[in-house]
Amino acid sequence: MAIPTSIKPNRKAPRVTAQVTTRDILNTFFYYRWTVVSVFFTVFILGSIVAFVLPPTYKAGASLLALFAGYYDQSDRTTGGTTQQFQTGQLISVEAQILSSRELHRAVVMKELDPKASSAEIDRALQHFESNFRIEKVDLANTINVSYVDTNPQRAADTLNRLLTEYFHERAGVFTSGRVAFLTTQRDKIKAQLNKANAELISFQQAHGIVNADAQIQSAVALNGLLVQRKLENDNTLAQDRATLASLLSEAKNVPSTILLYVDNTEAAHAVDTMQLALLQLQARRADLASRYLPGSAFVQQLDKQISDMRKSIERQKDHLLNSSRSGHNTYYDTVQDRIVRLTSDIAGEASRQKTIDNQLKASLDKLNDLIQVANQLRRMDIDRDLLTSSFQNFSRQVEQARIDQNQADTVSSTNVRIIQAPFVPTRRDNPPALFVGGSFLAALLIAGLTVLVLSSLRETFISPEEIERSMALPVLSAPISRMTPPSPMDRFRGRRPGSWGNLRDNLARYLPWLKPRQPAIFQTALQLGTGGTGKRARTEYGRMISAIDNSSDGASKVVLMLSFRGDDGLLPIVQGLAMELERRSNKPILVVDMASAGDNALYGRPDEHGRLSWPSGEDIAPNGFNVGSMPETVASQEVLTFQPVGHHHIVVARPKPDAFLPAGRQSAALFDELRQAHDYILIHAAPASQAFTGIENAILADATVLAIRAEATRKPVAVTLRSQILDAGGKVVGIAMTHRSSYIPAFIYRFL
Repeated sequence: MAIPTSIKPNRKAPRVTAQVTTRDILNTFFYYRWTVVSVFFTVFILGSIVAFVLPPTYKAGASLLALFAGYYDQSDRTTGGTTQQFQTGQLISVEAQILSSRELHRAVVMKELDPKASSAEIDRALQHFESNFRIEKVDLANTINVSYVDTNPQRAADTLNRLLTEYFHERAGVFTSGRVAFLTTQRDKIKAQLNKANAELISFQQAHGIVNADAQIQSAVALNGLLVQRKLENDNTLAQDRATLASLLSEAKNVPSTILLYVDNTEAAHAVDTMQLALLQLQARRADLASRYLPGSAFVQQLDKQISDMRKSIERQKDHLLNSSRSGHNTYYDTVQDRIVRLTSDIAGEASRQKTIDNQLKASLDKLNDLIQVANQLRRMDIDRDLLTSSFQNFSRQVEQARIDQNQADTVSSTNVRIIQAPFVPTRRDNPPALFVGGSFLAALLIAGLTVLVLSSLRETFISPEEIERSMALPVLSAPISRMTPPSPMDRFRGRRPGSWGNLRDNLARYLPWLKPRQPAIFQTALQLGTGGTGKRARTEYGRMISAIDNSSDGASKVVLMLSFRGDDGLLPIVQGLAMELERRSNKPILVVDMASAGDNALYGRPDEHGRLSWPSGEDIAPNGFNVGSMPETVASQEVLTFQPVGHHHIVVARPKPDAFLPAGRQSAALFDELRQAHDYILIHAAPASQAFTGIENAILADATVLAIRAEATRKPVAVTLRSQILDAGGKVVGIAMTHRSSYIPAFIYRFL
């Protein structure tokens, strides 16, 4: 038993990495072309939108010149002393500190805000002002350039003018000390107190509704007198009506509601009627006299006696007469009742009016008292305000007099800062759209480039043979280009897998016979490379791999292990294409040991009625096929393997029998020694490393190991780990077969590379 040996390479030795070429850069760029285009146009369009949506801003500017004069000229002119020397830029640095003072900015902002503005509003306005205000010093020219940016050009110039005004005012306060500053401070304090007193006085008047206190008090007094007069008049009328009502009620008790109207058909009846009429007249007269005299007066008693006598005469007359009489309604009774009702309603109205007048009188008295108290408080506040006004006027006169005295005492000094360029209203925008469009274009280029750089640095898969050679330190022996259009990175980002439409078509083909299932594009490419007019290209693609296999050992027979990490890495077409290319170089049949098929899943298909496998027809090497019976009979191989020839090719596919035990590693050395005697090239199609470890175990038996790496799918750590495992197992990796490779560089650019 002969066990091939190989020197285990030193994996700690420095790797020989290929230099990054222009082709690699273009591959990466065109691989992420849709991402680059999306990022570029997104940033560019957003920048362009911002350029035209952003409101225009205008910058107003002014220039100040600092001279060695005024407060800075401290030389002793009377004694002829030396003049003090300042360093370059020292004067404008001092002035710049004053211009950048936060208190100066606050004073400028307060000119625009409401005096009752809150601290939060003042802070926001101050931050907005400082964010738009700029100071630039020119040391050699002793000048200071100040600018302010605003959306309104007139407001920008006005703000800068207010700033310069406040600057000179604050600068004078900084450099001037003594009585003027003290008096100015006191005057400002009195002014603040006076403003506060005026505000409190106005608020007090508004709160109590006072316009003219004296006139309002006089009006309230007059109203109160009028209400008292009306109350007295109403009380008198109410007392009179109540007395009259009581008298009517007492008299109305004797007035009947019905009376006798007439007696019929006799003189006696006529006489009785006459007597009744006289009686009524006497009663009416008596009622009239009773309303004017007391009941015990002589007039009333005399009438009562007459009425009594008249009634007796009538009674006597009635006793002697038999006559009919008729009674009727007494109109006097209605007159009395109507007067009683009228007096009752008048009394009720007068009583209600009495209550209303009492309430009005009470409210009038309360308002009068309030007005008197408010007037007293207003007089006290007026006195305080007058005192503050007098103090403010006094301090103002003192400040003016002190300034006159200071100017008379310091006639030599004058301000050493001149305005050489006053603020003017700008007419040009400070943010033209073309600037933002150009900036967005450059930013789009930069962000797109950074996006490609980040994506390429985070990507762990391979897209070109050069990347594999740099990462694996192994040559790429075969890298056929797939004719299938490669998916864009945006498709992968959306979750679309390569060939998803093809997978759907294959599934539909099971139920629709007229729809032919699609073969993978890389499978078609690999087979077509060995047929027809593309045979030269197939020899070019597999020639380097065959050369590496031939130089892997000195033995006459070569065992090649073909291994991939996953089952969909495209190893099958590589094995088939390599086998069809090797059969031209050997007189013995090419053996393909299929260790990747499991159960009913036969990767190389099922044999036909003649026991041959059907492969795509290329150049017929064996028109009648290969006869397995012509192979040397071996004992070990016939027990564990089933040999199936390939039609029209000098190729044999060996598969492990279902009930046979296939040894792995060094235990299968005898088996492969027998196979070496019958074949010059033995290709072991190992099971994927992600499913079984047998391929890595058999690496020690192979003269050469070729790894299959799928472009855009196999991760770099996985490929490096797989290579390390093969080297640890004692195998020899001669190169890489890259599958599913796509061409990203356009043809009109690729021809120049």
